[in-house]
Amino acid sequence: MSGIQLFQSSILHPLLFAFFPILFVFSYNTSFLSFDELFFPSLLFLVLAATSWLILKTAFKNTHKSSVALSISIILFFSYGHIQNSLLDYGLELHGNKILLPIFLLILMLSVIALIRTTSNFKNFTKIINVVVLTMIFLSLLNLVNLDNYTTNIDLEPDTTNLYPVHDTPPNVFHIILDAYSGYDSLKKFYGFDNSEFLNELEEREFSVIADSKSNYGHTFMSLPSLLNMKYLDYGKNEDFDNHRISYDMISDNIVMKNFKAMGYDIIGVSSGWGVTRDFEIADRTYCATFSRIDDSQILISILDNSAIKPFYAKLLVDDRRTKVLCQFDSVPKYIENNKNPVFVFAHILIPHQPYLFGPNGETLNTESLEFGDTYQNRNYDYIKQLQFANKKTLELVDNILTNSKTPPIIVIQSDHGSDQPENASLEDQMNEAMHNLNVYYLPYGGESILYDGFSQVNSFRLIFNYYFNGEYEILEDKHYWINGNPFVNDGYPEFIDVTNKLKL
Repeated sequence: MSGIQLFQSSILHPLLFAFFPILFVFSYNTSFLSFDELFFPSLLFLVLAATSWLILKTAFKNTHKSSVALSISIILFFSYGHIQNSLLDYGLELHGNKILLPIFLLILMLSVIALIRTTSNFKNFTKIINVVVLTMIFLSLLNLVNLDNYTTNIDLEPDTTNLYPVHDTPPNVFHIILDAYSGYDSLKKFYGFDNSEFLNELEEREFSVIADSKSNYGHTFMSLPSLLNMKYLDYGKNEDFDNHRISYDMISDNIVMKNFKAMGYDIIGVSSGWGVTRDFEIADRTYCATFSRIDDSQILISILDNSAIKPFYAKLLVDDRRTKVLCQFDSVPKYIENNKNPVFVFAHILIPHQPYLFGPNGETLNTESLEFGDTYQNRNYDYIKQLQFANKKTLELVDNILTNSKTPPIIVIQSDHGSDQPENASLEDQMNEAMHNLNVYYLPYGGESILYDGFSQVNSFRLIFNYYFNGEYEILEDKHYWINGNPFVNDGYPEFIDVTNKLKL
């Protein structure tokens, strides 16, 4: 096809309008996303667009009209959430979706009627709109020019020189991250919830519960790299962390897993379905990874959250997310028997973090109250309900592991950070709730003897490697950093502020 024929092609602009949101989201979130995440949403939207075009072509009996009708439909579909958010910024709620959605449907209907009645062949219009959408694509591609043009001074290499198991039978190691699980004092102060029953149950099973535990950082993208690499991230204004891909690299290919792998362990990843903990490059096997599901595509989630399907978004995703979480809890204990090598099992489970999917006994919460973005609607009630379910499933998981383990295992259950205060809360409350976290250990053969109140996650595996694998890691001073600035943008250098002496409940 020549260049002239390309600009004249009627099917070009609807296909490109279908692809543009995918490219746009990707190009402005390269610090979060990898190229492989482009495939599924691109295939989905292009197939839907092509199928719709064939149907409309038959209905209109005119390729140009059918293409214009489809492009209008696509533009309205993808712009819905953005227009709604813009109206909200100006104080125009329009009663949620009850007015705006009918307005969009009316615009679409009037557009179709106008296309049917017009005698124009739209050939010239096709050329113009093709040029417009190609320009949009080109501008988004410009953001990808420097995609891989980043460097980091962070040392990701493991220190495995002197690591070897102390015991003849190396213990299986289970590392469970419960996302946004607040510490005892935080739950008591901000939610009025006494979590002592759960913690007592763990202690009865000989777990050590770290009193007054606080995460080293208040964000997953800082907490997990620090935890899995046993080091503090460089603090101060640091250009190394202007890009989340650095954090991704540090999580996906981390020192902890490299150390276990060097000692002959099988690395088992239990997929969260989110970002970098969906799978690990270093993992020998990954379970619960179902990339074909909508919930496993970060690009698709972002697009749908701003589309005309937004009013039905929660209902669309709730089953996928529930299934994912249940799969994780069920899968963690499975790797005890029939494995030739010892295993390191890692599971990042996205509860009690919102959205709130589970009642205390696993029942589905009212989907009308579910929000998949940042919201504090029903926060105090639904967060605790989901936390109670996390407690129930965690105890079941622990009992399964302990009952079926021939050799006493190592079990680490932590949260990457606490829950979130509303933005209008005081900075003191925001810091305390975000950073007081869950931190418990099952350490056989006397490993708990080295623990102390306030023992933080940066030292978790320093202790484990020292006590069980003849490591010589220094136990670091427990420090805690609040992030000033926005670490979630491509050009925002975060500033790490030492708040160790300010976190008091």
